[in-house]
Amino acid sequence: MELSTPKPAWMEVPAAKLRFVVWRRWAAGVARVAVIVAAVWGVLLARERLALERSALGEPPELIYAPPGQFLQVISLGYRHALADVLWFRTINYFGRHYRKDRVYPWLAEMCERVTDLDPAAVHVYRFGGVILPWEANEIDAGISLLEKGVRNLPHSWELRYILGFSYYFFRDDLQSASRELRAALALPDAPGFLAGLLAVIDAAHRGPEAAMEFLRAALATTTVPEVRETIHEQLRELEFARAWGELQRAIEQYQQVFGQPPPSIHALVTSGVLTQIPTDPFGGRFEIDPASGALRSTTGRSPKKLGSSKIREAILKGTKSGEGQR
Repeated sequence: MELSTPKPAWMEVPAAKLRFVVWRRWAAGVARVAVIVAAVWGVLLARERLALERSALGEPPELIYAPPGQFLQVISLGYRHALADVLWFRTINYFGRHYRKDRVYPWLAEMCERVTDLDPAAVHVYRFGGVILPWEANEIDAGISLLEKGVRNLPHSWELRYILGFSYYFFRDDLQSASRELRAALALPDAPGFLAGLLAVIDAAHRGPEAAMEFLRAALATTTVPEVRETIHEQLRELEFARAWGELQRAIEQYQQVFGQPPPSIHALVTSGVLTQIPTDPFGGRFEIDPASGALRSTTGRSPKKLGSSKIREAILKGTKSGEGQR
């Protein structure tokens, strides 16, 4: 005698009704996300309007783009990734507005922190902040701190370890930490081959601009945000300008040692054989020598940009080579 096994209760429900129940639950979930997003936008817009009103009255603006952490924890209600996406959109919008306006970003680091608090696996945010904060906003410590957070949360990301390692090298003169992170990145299965070359450069304590330019070119290949790409292009031009400026300064010093006087013109560096050609100004101007003072200048009015106090960066901007008292 066969024993009949009762069907589960859900199998007794008509298919049409079952589909309706599934649809209703899905719609309820979507509605909850919509409510959260609407609430966040409402609070953000209200805070922004309040800040603008206070600013008009001469009061300092509040942090309107990055809501307090307690608020984020309450409002997310389990939809942390959705809320992180909303705040990330605001972060990119904030950066773009200030990049086109005043290039001052008082809340950018805090905003990146809030997004990654909600979504610790947001590799694009770590990558963005790790490049933009030190290079564009001149917030070196904030950029490195964000990258360290990214490596803790995503230890198998060669890209974050690479950016962190280069930041240790370029901004902090910390060759030991730089080598450690780059070796860890190189050991990961999807690491690109160029890391080995950069590691060799750092292990040799090379001080030329090539490593910095290679880093920026690699960063350029990983982003599609127009403002970020424009920032990286400008930093590359700054390094090219600094390299050309350093080459000319050394040539002027060499000319003075040989002839006992400053060169009368920039072209005298070529006619005397000190240089084979005059470097190109990447910003579209021309290099020339002031006939009155003998000082080097560019027709654009630029001079090499100073980025913080790193010995390595100072050496790069001066155009010096490896090992000259920089260990």
